[in-house]
Amino acid sequence: MATPVNLTRPFDPRLFLIDQELDRGAGLLLSGADLLLRAAEPARKAAGLSKTEMQILMAIRYRPGLTVGQLRGALGMTVPTFARILGQLDGRGLVEKQREGADGRRRKLTLSDAGVTLTTPIAIELRERLRLAFRASGPEAVAGARVLLEALVK
Repeated sequence: MATPVNLTRPFDPRLFLIDQELDRGAGLLLSGADLLLRAAEPARKAAGLSKTEMQILMAIRYRPGLTVGQLRGALGMTVPTFARILGQLDGRGLVEKQREGADGRRRKLTLSDAGVTLTTPIAIELRERLRLAFRASGPEAVAGARVLLEALVK
């Protein structure tokens, strides 16, 4: 049986690529994502969105212009589930689909004005949680976190 990893010990920058530090980083990223989602729960519920609907709308908000297929792949959803929920959101007037170039089958997704309005309270909650963490971390840490996260999502 594996020994539990102590995630509370001080960070030693010389050891950032050893398994224990990588495990600590993964644990912190997952915990941070969970806390962000929990912070957004009241706003999500007030907007009348399911967790999956919120996930799709926020992904469109933060990455506008992805095609339907790109977004579905990025979210790791099955085609039927994604198509059903996206269709519901489109039917509610929350998303807009624009043709991509000469290929009329590919559609780029953006939020409609109603979609932006509906997701703004959620975005505010997420911003405030990040603002507190960023202030506590300092500008160098924030810059490093941005580089790390951008490398992670590429």
